[in-house]
Amino acid sequence: MDSTSKERDLAWELVDSREDRSYALFSVAVQRSKSPRTGKVHEFQVINSPSWVTVIPVTPDDRVVMVRQFRHGSRELSLEPPGGLVKDGQSPEQSAWEELEEETGYKGSSLELLGWMYPMPALFTNRFYVYLARNVVPSGRKNPDETEEVETVLVPVDEIRDHIRGGEIQCAVMISALHLFLDRVGK
Repeated sequence: MDSTSKERDLAWELVDSREDRSYALFSVAVQRSKSPRTGKVHEFQVINSPSWVTVIPVTPDDRVVMVRQFRHGSRELSLEPPGGLVKDGQSPEQSAWEELEEETGYKGSSLELLGWMYPMPALFTNRFYVYLARNVVPSGRKNPDETEEVETVLVPVDEIRDHIRGGEIQCAVMISALHLFLDRVGK
């Protein structure tokens, strides 16, 4: 059996979908899909969200510019690269540039896409884009959103894994983003 046949045997047919609830940052949809094995229709809830973006900004002296901020889901401070939602009407790259300067007060001259991933494909419909910005420098224009209180933290590239192992960096998608970065730079 070829891979196309196997995929067809695993793919569920979407029967219908309706928005159940809508919030400022996401909406919840109820999808009814038919099992390829049994033919029965089952209901699933999915979260429709704009795509997310993060940028791994690296200074000329090999430090990653990160932010420490309070996260309302965990009710704890989180150390992570700057990032956010891809804003309506913007490309992921445009949002990455905006989030970098807005949250950290740093800017760079070029972005490199390290990759993208689905943050949680069982529930979320969006993508998470990861960019690398090299040789970033302070711009003096830090301007966080009204709902953000952020502290800029410089972490030597060689210490990123220690911060993950030590539990200072706990956000799963940001750990994945940092893995893409470390893989790219060979650290």
